[in-house]
Amino acid sequence: MDYLNRELSWIDFNERVLLEACSDNVPLLERLKFIGIVSSNFDEFFMVRVAGLQEYYKSGHNDPEISPLPTEALLEAIVQKTRRLFNIQEAVLNTEILPQLKDAGLMYCKPENCSSAQQQFLADYFYHHIYPVLKLQRSDDEHALVDSVVNVQLHLAFLLANTDGGEDRLALITVPDMPRFIFLPDELLQTDGAVSALQESIHTEQPALQPTARSNRKKQKPKRKAFVLVDELIRYFGRALFSGCTITGTGIFKINRSASMTIDDSNDDGFIEALEEILIRRRYSFVVRMTSTHESPAVVQRLMDLFQLDPKDVYLSEAPIGLASFAKIAEIEGFKKLRNEKWEHFEHPLLPQQGTLWESIKAHDILLHVPYQSYMPVIRFLQDAAQDSAVLSIQMTLYRTSKTSPVAQALIAAAKQGKKVTVFVELKARFDEERNLGWVKRLQKYGVRVVYDLPHLKVHAKLLLIMRQEGQGEQGYVHLSTGNYNDTTARLYVDLSLFTVNPRMIEDAKIIFSQLCGKYTKENPQYIVTAPERLKYKLLAYIEREIHFALEHKPARIIAKMNSLSHPELITALYRASQAGVHIDLNVRGICMLIPGRKGISENIRVISIIDRYLEHSRIFYFENGGTPEWFLSSADWMPRNLERRVELLFPILDEHNRSLLTYFLKIYFSDTVKAFEMQADGNWQRLSAQKDLLPLRVQEVFHQFFAQKSLVFNGQAAKN
Repeated sequence: MDYLNRELSWIDFNERVLLEACSDNVPLLERLKFIGIVSSNFDEFFMVRVAGLQEYYKSGHNDPEISPLPTEALLEAIVQKTRRLFNIQEAVLNTEILPQLKDAGLMYCKPENCSSAQQQFLADYFYHHIYPVLKLQRSDDEHALVDSVVNVQLHLAFLLANTDGGEDRLALITVPDMPRFIFLPDELLQTDGAVSALQESIHTEQPALQPTARSNRKKQKPKRKAFVLVDELIRYFGRALFSGCTITGTGIFKINRSASMTIDDSNDDGFIEALEEILIRRRYSFVVRMTSTHESPAVVQRLMDLFQLDPKDVYLSEAPIGLASFAKIAEIEGFKKLRNEKWEHFEHPLLPQQGTLWESIKAHDILLHVPYQSYMPVIRFLQDAAQDSAVLSIQMTLYRTSKTSPVAQALIAAAKQGKKVTVFVELKARFDEERNLGWVKRLQKYGVRVVYDLPHLKVHAKLLLIMRQEGQGEQGYVHLSTGNYNDTTARLYVDLSLFTVNPRMIEDAKIIFSQLCGKYTKENPQYIVTAPERLKYKLLAYIEREIHFALEHKPARIIAKMNSLSHPELITALYRASQAGVHIDLNVRGICMLIPGRKGISENIRVISIIDRYLEHSRIFYFENGGTPEWFLSSADWMPRNLERRVELLFPILDEHNRSLLTYFLKIYFSDTVKAFEMQADGNWQRLSAQKDLLPLRVQEVFHQFFAQKSLVFNGQAAKN
């Protein structure tokens, strides 16, 4: 069968993201944000996927299940594709985005090009705020410096002339953990209507400026903003840092260390200790990639030698580097025209804005679509439960949470009120381990029962069960979601979730939590399908059922929206379904190893990908079922890790109103002609555009307008009442 490679498909996804940064139709600050997203994505890709492949290659193995390509050839292909995107990213940032931002009044300035007054301000800033916290690393044994270099963080390298005539000495500085962007005072930017930072160029070999008392200048209404980068300011004052030394070369760089190691969770004892050991090992793991400025080839070579890197592992930049932080500059106040129009997160029309949610959820199964609709009902649901004397217990899963998580705070409040609170916190959520570990300790401190170790599996399911005393018995309330219980990402990620009191769902939720807590039960969930036990086989059965109906000339169709599609068995099943005449529409945001449109193989399959202001994260599945359609939502993508190595959920949507909503959502998802890409039969992606005489359709804009209209209708009815 024909499959695309997983890693190369992931790079293709990031090319689609990068194309948003290249698009003139995207506001400038949003383009900068996409640059930051791509940079951050590649950091993680090298730390996890490339590091794992390098280790695998060094071991001398070549397993076709990991990659049909030989590992060496795959690594070469990754470098080739990554370098092409890196070069595009560099070009669009330095020749389009930054110059256009400068024309619009938001200027990136280098310290050496600032005016005398601006340089005096920078000197004050450097000596008062930066210099006191700088830590210089020098050693006669340079290899001792390796462990001092922090993963992903920016560093500076200085070559210092050896007075004894030997090899120049290498000194390193870690850029302090502080805001990277230093904004020049507004009053220093206005000089006869022009910007002095762009008029003057100071050619000074050695900055001799010292801190001075700041003058009280008359404040003026700011017309422009200009910023300098902390790392470049430290480099500029390098001679002040190494007084008496001759600097022969400088460079700003960051490294990606391997984070591919996993926790040995086969031993029930010492899980947290094992996790903490892994986190320590990551600090000193081998270096996979280095990104560096290139003003000094000698510095680059010394760093390559220090980290034992080949030229293919080094990405040289025109500067600045560390572009993930540039996503934050898009949040600067003002410059409204340079960012997306602000979209409101609307209230759900079936949920009251005041009072508790219990009666509303009992009246209807409620489908919540964030971020178009506010995430507050989920937080209120938990906050209500924490304070309601009738609530007996709360059980839920947590995979990724925010730093100040109101969800976790509500759980703590519930425990303080004496309620029985049980939470499964997934400590193996990569790069969120430390945060989740912190929440485990806090939750336990206040009496929450925390379960955190399920050997060999990650708990990726999103499930919440609240039991409440009502009348003569207990009433359960269930919340199931396609996305994490994270209030921060809920403003940026498109996800769907369901509030229900369906008795079958309640019983299934009880069974699932019993199993997560290690309690033996003969029962298995009947309506909520779980991985790894049944979900893969259920999906294969649903596809097989569509094949059966197609062969009998009955209605047969599959529509699926997900983040990634890489499971070989499911791809093979979809190919067979296409060959049987099943029409298949796939909306896959990221990795897609399936190739559509191939004659005799996949000609009845269409694959679309949407890249827009919100990250598409929801998983929706529709099966025609011979004319009796079924709709499902899920926490799981169709990948081996999700279906075989994680606890995941697939749950049905039974309410007719919610089914009609999902039908509408899926229809619009396959109608986008502004932000959609379609995969071609050669595996390449092509941006879609509206046909002649048809208005362009942008799915996220349509949804925003749809929920705005619903909110207006609801508010109008509420006002009449």
